Parts: sequence; structure tokens; C-alpha cells
Amino acid sequence: MTQKRFFTQELAHVQVYGRMGNLVSKMKNVSTTGAFLELSQGEYVPQKGDIIHVTVHLHSISKSRNFDAEVIWHQGLGFGIQFIKKDELVEKMMTKNTI
Repeated sequence: MTQKRFFTQELAHVQVYGRMGNLVSKMKNVSTTGAFLELSQGEYVPQKGDIIHVTVHLHSISKSRNFDAEVIWHQGLGFGIQFIKKDELVEKMMTKNTI
């Protein structure tokens, strides 16, 4: 079932677990299960299976939100993510390291 998507242009900082650095992106749309992000530069584009930590700066309410996610697809500088609950994060990271 496809979730309803809400379009946005919020600034998002992305950290890929296991890699150094912080990627600057824009969150282009979001749903209850995931989001689409697009990098402003292509120094590294998160790949399918990467586990990431995202900080989204919600300009309209002057707040930030943090969450973890798994990259489920990528194309060019854009990538789709699926949100991960905190209790699933360690399991996902362990599974990724054994494959």
C-alpha cells in the first residue's frame, strides 16, 4: 500500500553509519513510513542498504527532528529511505555487517 506523501523542502543533515562526515540534503517528500532526500553535492550518495541518521531542520517551527532510516533505493543524487525504530536499529546494523 502506498502511503500519502507530503512535499517539503526542509534542510536535512545525513550521517551514514560506518562512514565519516555529514552530508547536506533536502527532504523533498515525507510519509509515515519514509522519505525522499536529495543531496546538494555528490561527494557520496548513500547506497541501498546503508543505515543512516538524519537531522531535519524544520524552519517553519524553529525545531529539529532526528531519526534513523535505511536507504531502500537511490538514483543520481536522490535516495529513498524507510524509517527505522530505535529498537530495530542495532538488529539492522548487525544484519548489514554479516551480509
